[in-house]
Amino acid sequence: MKYTKVIFQTFDRQKQGKKLIELITKIDSNCQDETLRTELLLEFQSYLTCMDHKLEDDLTHLSKREFLTLAVPIEQEFGKNRIDDEFVIIKDDKHPIQRKNIPLVLILDELRSAFNVGSIFRTAECFGVSQIYLCGYTPTPENSKVQKTAMGTDKYVEWSSHPSIEQVIKELQTDDFTIYALETTTHSQNISKIKFKKPTALILGNEALGISKKTLELADEIIQIPLSGWKNSLNVGVCTAICCYEISRQWKKR
Repeated sequence: MKYTKVIFQTFDRQKQGKKLIELITKIDSNCQDETLRTELLLEFQSYLTCMDHKLEDDLTHLSKREFLTLAVPIEQEFGKNRIDDEFVIIKDDKHPIQRKNIPLVLILDELRSAFNVGSIFRTAECFGVSQIYLCGYTPTPENSKVQKTAMGTDKYVEWSSHPSIEQVIKELQTDDFTIYALETTTHSQNISKIKFKKPTALILGNEALGISKKTLELADEIIQIPLSGWKNSLNVGVCTAICCYEISRQWKKR
């Protein structure tokens, strides 16, 4: 709803901020429609003027990058933190027919976060992972939050859900997969020192508890990412991306 300057000035600052953020979202999502974008920018400009913002230029001439330089501090001031699925990606993605699989599968064992699972689907799609096995209570793409974070990649990466990880490991080993478990232990080997065999299965464990001792005993190798910080741990989605990169890098060199 568009307000006159007189009405907008009667709002308290939080309500004004809420309207600005609503407009920022609309402007961002309609960046390809020049007419609507111009209309929204003029409304946005009128509200900023009411809030005593000093504007040197006509906002309708701003590029997307210039607009964000103005808009993001406003989002931050009023407590709006964007997440991945809210961003409008301008660059066109490649058609999925161009996707090539590599002999790498991921086993997600009792991950709790739907955000992490969705993020891993995006990474898997980008690197050409053949399949993702979702074990235990790991949320599947049927979960709306997984879908949002995966941003459509769950349609292009094969996946399956399993009540426990043991049977999955046994079946993969029968199919000549080497099973690598990503976990920090006294016996873990640096991922850059490992020559990953084809085909490879990579186990990623619970965000807080890691991979159980029982599961580690079923793996062929235990690996870790070398770290220098005091925290000595990374988000599981970040770990997945690092490992997928290292594995694909090695295989491209051979």
